[in-house]
Amino acid sequence: MTRWPAWLSRRASALFVLALVVLYLAPLLLPVSDYTHDIVGLTFMFMAAALAWNWLGGFVGQISFGHSAMFGVGGFVAARAMIALHLPFALAWLLGGLVAGGYALLWGHPTLRLRGPYFSIATIGVGEATRLFATYWSDFTGGSSGLSLPLAANPTKYQLYWYGLYLLAAAVAVSYWLRRSRIGLGLLAIKEDVEAAGDVGVNPTLYQDLVLFLSGVMVGVCGGFYASYQAFIDPQDMFSFDRSIGLILMAAIGGLGTVLGPVWGAVVFVIIQEFLLANYSELYLGLYGGLLILIILFEPLGLTGLAHRLRRLVGRRGRPGSAPLTTVAADRSGT
Repeated sequence: MTRWPAWLSRRASALFVLALVVLYLAPLLLPVSDYTHDIVGLTFMFMAAALAWNWLGGFVGQISFGHSAMFGVGGFVAARAMIALHLPFALAWLLGGLVAGGYALLWGHPTLRLRGPYFSIATIGVGEATRLFATYWSDFTGGSSGLSLPLAANPTKYQLYWYGLYLLAAAVAVSYWLRRSRIGLGLLAIKEDVEAAGDVGVNPTLYQDLVLFLSGVMVGVCGGFYASYQAFIDPQDMFSFDRSIGLILMAAIGGLGTVLGPVWGAVVFVIIQEFLLANYSELYLGLYGGLLILIILFEPLGLTGLAHRLRRLVGRRGRPGSAPLTTVAADRSGT
């Protein structure tokens, strides 16, 4: 009889399966418009990509501004695999993800020796250099003209809802495993102090390379999904700096380093993006920047931190005989 893993909660597993079943059946049972159905499917993809970014930026503490490189590589490799090799879209996405993961290791293995802002600055250079290279490699990417994908080889946007859900399920499962398993403890030690982690037997190079590869693979697969969703891609969109900023914002809004925070952050991000692009298309990046500053200043753990704060507040008020919060605050301040 197989023993249940100690790090895997039975309650969390049951809730995970229940959520998947509900989300799988929802469009079949509820009357939703085609537009809403398509946007929700795309949001699933953004959730998976934000979770994958969080494996490196949240769990390891290495803030990357270059994940658009893996997103674009995965998208263009998948597109070329469908056009030239006539691979089924799922295999093409996987191929794009593996190539993106390999590319992440190519630049990330030496770059991860840097810490803090030095690593972040290096990833900006990687992302921009990749974008420029892809723009000029017109034989592969189509250059500024982009690539049009064969519609016959792609699933419809209606079907992509469920493939987006599968991507999200895989990303949530990996996030939970990375956080709750022994590897998660090693990543936490690396995040706190990489040298001290090495002294207690954690291999920082191996762990960081593993997380970067997994992150690159998932973001690359999401790039392939996005290519199929749009049916047309170009380097300026796939490799744009906005793409990397978007992933950071999703994770920051939901809660850096949390298991499910980037999921809620992606929901808020997509809703805000749809509203801003429709009404303030010239200002949306500036408004995103302002939102990020407010989150960092007032609630570093984003929506997850806010939820914990509200839970403690409700629990304190509901506790019998507890003093009002204003009284407690006054006592602490000495007034």
